[in-house]
Amino acid sequence: MDFQSIVDACGMAAAVMSVRETDDGHYDEIRIVRVNEMYKKIMGPGYHDNIIYSDLVPKEPNFEDFCYRCAVKKQHLHAYVDSSSMGVWTDGTYIPLSADVDEGNLHYFLFYFEFTKGPEAEKMSDLSAEVAQFVIQTCINLRGSRNFYEGMNTVISDIQKKTDSFCSCIIMIDKEKQKYAPLCAKFRDDVATISDFMPYLTPDVVFSWEDTVKGHDNVIVKDEYDMARLEKVNPVWVKSLRGANVENLVLVPLQQGNRMMGVLFITNFNKDYIVKIKEFIELTSFFLSAEIASNDLMERLEFMSNIDVLTGVRNRNSMNARVDWHVNGAAPVKTPYGILFADLNGLKQCNDSGGHEAGDRLLKSAAKLLQKHFGQDEIFRAGGDEFVVIVPECQQEDFDRKTEALRKECGYGAEVCLAIGSCWSNDPNNLRFCMHVADEAMYSDKNEYYQNHPDKLRR
Repeated sequence: MDFQSIVDACGMAAAVMSVRETDDGHYDEIRIVRVNEMYKKIMGPGYHDNIIYSDLVPKEPNFEDFCYRCAVKKQHLHAYVDSSSMGVWTDGTYIPLSADVDEGNLHYFLFYFEFTKGPEAEKMSDLSAEVAQFVIQTCINLRGSRNFYEGMNTVISDIQKKTDSFCSCIIMIDKEKQKYAPLCAKFRDDVATISDFMPYLTPDVVFSWEDTVKGHDNVIVKDEYDMARLEKVNPVWVKSLRGANVENLVLVPLQQGNRMMGVLFITNFNKDYIVKIKEFIELTSFFLSAEIASNDLMERLEFMSNIDVLTGVRNRNSMNARVDWHVNGAAPVKTPYGILFADLNGLKQCNDSGGHEAGDRLLKSAAKLLQKHFGQDEIFRAGGDEFVVIVPECQQEDFDRKTEALRKECGYGAEVCLAIGSCWSNDPNNLRFCMHVADEAMYSDKNEYYQNHPDKLRR
């Protein structure tokens, strides 16, 4: 086939490209075989026929996946995406060429495109009706909600349903201040919460994302083959993904200019939807970024940044913000609710005998014990050796049962020994008083512990 005649007949920058399929059903080389004059003008003097594409433009795994799907799977594809590595948006169309022109494991397709400086409404409207409807609904939800957090939770829930994913969430990141926090999350299984997975989102993992995604529109892992490729680039992240039983994922940076404010994170999605996911995720993340920036959320990250780095549970800032959100109605704790205060007994003795590393290990063990019994609830390290648990939407019998089970496992002689105080209420206006009652009960329990066991050094 005369490839040059095909590209010359196109009114846009166009190229016939080849994908070499490997024996295991993947690909290795992707080459630009022939191009028209408009393509040469855009790409400059570095081009020559049959060039490996990544010798001309930055390597992009998601672009490669589209090339493979088009050339080998013979899928007709379109994408309008933010090509951050080149500082432009790319409107690209992928058209498979007949299998008759393929040569063994070498497959061909036609790619034509144009660049824009930024997202253009007319380009965005040139989408499938399903994707366009979803993006429009996203905008309506963001602008029509009573408050910012309600809108973000609605959108993230829609994304979870759209992708049939196990989890869809937004993680806010302030690299300069070394802070990060989940903004909102939705799970397929309503029993799971973001707190269950925060131990896997360590600072080493979260602050590695920016370098991993740099030069790319997003990171998409479809299967174990992609996971192994990612592992070569970011082994720390992949280790945490495997630990959390993540089999596939999408991570899209949320940008304000050149600054990454956070990420949209989707795990264990339905792989049958991969093409649609790629089509709508870029546009959805664009509007999410704009909404987050307009709400000046980064300025409030000081108060939102809610992860205690040592234990992986939420910190005191988060607890204070959580109480404020309940009181001002932004995010009320669902009634009835229980409050539990827990304080480590013997931490000073542990620090004195084994050093602060031993004390840190004891704090981590305390957090794990609380997560074992209250893993679906809101756990905070309020400071030092004190923890607070908010248990929303629970009946008193269930709350008392969980509290008693914790008491039995953390009494005198246990590896983790806790003084505990608790309070249950069905009054939405009673949260702060309930916390005060639980706090007083916890200190009473602690005093009794040291009276009964004078061999243990007091703090």
